[in-house]
Amino acid sequence: MFNRIEKVEVFCLQDPQADFVRFEGSYQNVVVVITADNGMYGIGESDSPPIIIKALIESPAYNHLSQGLASLLVGEILDDPKRLWQKMYQSSYWHGRNGALIHAISALDIAIWDLFARLHKAPLHHYFGEQHHLQLPAYATVYPLAEEETEIQAQIMPLLEQGFKRLKICVEPWWLDIEKTHSNLEYLRLLVGSDVDLMLDVALEFTQLEQLKPFISTLEHLNFKWIEAPFNLENIDDHIALKKLTHIPLGVGDLGMTTCKEFEPYLKANAFDIAQPDISLFGGITEVMALQVLLETQNKRIVPHAYNTDITIAVNSHFLCTQIQQEALEYSTSPSLLRQALIKNPYSIDTNGMVTIAHEQDGLGIKLNWDIIQSCIIR
Repeated sequence: MFNRIEKVEVFCLQDPQADFVRFEGSYQNVVVVITADNGMYGIGESDSPPIIIKALIESPAYNHLSQGLASLLVGEILDDPKRLWQKMYQSSYWHGRNGALIHAISALDIAIWDLFARLHKAPLHHYFGEQHHLQLPAYATVYPLAEEETEIQAQIMPLLEQGFKRLKICVEPWWLDIEKTHSNLEYLRLLVGSDVDLMLDVALEFTQLEQLKPFISTLEHLNFKWIEAPFNLENIDDHIALKKLTHIPLGVGDLGMTTCKEFEPYLKANAFDIAQPDISLFGGITEVMALQVLLETQNKRIVPHAYNTDITIAVNSHFLCTQIQQEALEYSTSPSLLRQALIKNPYSIDTNGMVTIAHEQDGLGIKLNWDIIQSCIIR
């Protein structure tokens, strides 16, 4: 006999130490908790403006195609997370087929799958397929990267000492100074040595290929492992041109893509090498499963985005440990209290830059720090 969903809770959180840092959302977060009628609960989150997500989940019905997501779930049988995904999707059709609505569904879907796996006493990765990796290499995302060499050294050296063998940097406003950027990139490679992998997230600082062109030869010379989110998603032509211009793999999907439908034109045009969906935005676990099916014969990699808390890191680790090719797990270096302390048993990096997957624990295998939630909740 299946359990039923008894309660859906949404917690909008704000780090009291800081408010807003230009591009990232680490200092705010929205956590959802779905509780079953036996008291067991699952957790999820979305890297999206918390108040918007809360409204989409808790709002009353506007019409039968515009219903609050929580009202659709309470009382439902926990028999099939994919069925519940479809119910949320079809009953919120009025809101549109992508954007923040999918972000809200993503958070709930993650919580539903976590709860579903816990109820069945199984780790989440069991539902992605056979586990191929007990450990995953982690890469540290460094944002923002300092502008001066002495400051870059102060940022990077502690990460190397911690054990990271892979680093991702972002294009910063100071990249407008082309000479300085070349110098800093050369310095960074000298600082980390030849054995450390480097990746670049353009993070939409550029909108056209001409802005990125001056750096491509340097990125190739310094052996960057991928270029991520180079241009607006509407600009598919420059993605195609960039892929033809360089051998560096091109990643898309972390900024803006919701559901497989938005990958399809990129797939048809062969405009990327690596799919980088943020599972907390893309449609949750249910939709990334669909993306696996879509790409399994297309010679494309999937390396999910994860500049958020250990909830998203846990989701990604369970996904990646079932992939045949070992891929790197994104690991945000944000000092935000929500990033560093929201989970009581966070993922840790060993001296070889690896993380061990919680493969014997039920669900996501992580525990919320309720004290942090209470101290950071927006009232």
